[in-house]
Amino acid sequence: MKEFIGGVLLAVLVLVPVAALVLRRLTRGMEKRPSDRRDTDEELTKLTGELAHEIKNPLSTIKVNLKLTREALEDIDPAEPGKAAVDRSQQSLASALRKITIIQKETDRLEQIVDGFLRYVRRPDLQLAMVDLNELVGDMVDFYWPQAHSHGLTLRHCLAAEPLVCHLDAGALKQVLLNLFINSQQATDNGGELMVRTLRRRDRAILEVSDTGKGIPPEKMAAVFRPYQSWRSGGTGLGLATAKKIVAAHNGAISVHSEPGKGTAFTIELPLASADPPVSEVAE
Repeated sequence: MKEFIGGVLLAVLVLVPVAALVLRRLTRGMEKRPSDRRDTDEELTKLTGELAHEIKNPLSTIKVNLKLTREALEDIDPAEPGKAAVDRSQQSLASALRKITIIQKETDRLEQIVDGFLRYVRRPDLQLAMVDLNELVGDMVDFYWPQAHSHGLTLRHCLAAEPLVCHLDAGALKQVLLNLFINSQQATDNGGELMVRTLRRRDRAILEVSDTGKGIPPEKMAAVFRPYQSWRSGGTGLGLATAKKIVAAHNGAISVHSEPGKGTAFTIELPLASADPPVSEVAE
């Protein structure tokens, strides 16, 4: 029984350092805000309000299951004799274990929400290098192909004939690509296609990720890159918002075109190395 109670207490204690971490990071960030602090503060206030909304459901679930776990454990009376009493105790223990499993799942969900929030509000710290976009995309296609295949998704790619060398943080851009791949896979039924293409357009490298999935309804297009806009179960709603921030930090741009029932295409434009370097590479 001590193990069960310990698991419950651990689940509750996880919330304390997580909340403290959020407040500490936010306070540290506020000290570094530029002169247009009012607009930034308003955005941060809105984001924290949305964060509070996101964590409300997991917290409510944890609260309910803690109460049920306590009730299940209180039903156990080791001193009560008889097979019926033993059976009731076993049922109560099994019920408590199921509740603790739910609590653990919800604390993991809370951690995911908070981590995503911190990644989004944090200024991207790019580690820039000269990278051939074609090679980076090729690596990501090879990496994602097994997962696409396991979901019945045909992954195709067509890379520019010439190298597309850019000032990039390879890890950050791979994060963007992985998010787009996962979004496409989740929006596409078995037998669909995910296409990746690169090309050069004047002094810009173009990266297109398109699919034959469900598409995005017109009324939701304006909110695609806004924080906490998710239309899939379990999504944090920060993937595309974070992707936009990462691309913008590279002096790039990301756009989306979608037709319901036909698919969605994301287009990323990045300056080639011959163009000006990203803002994050320029000394402040």
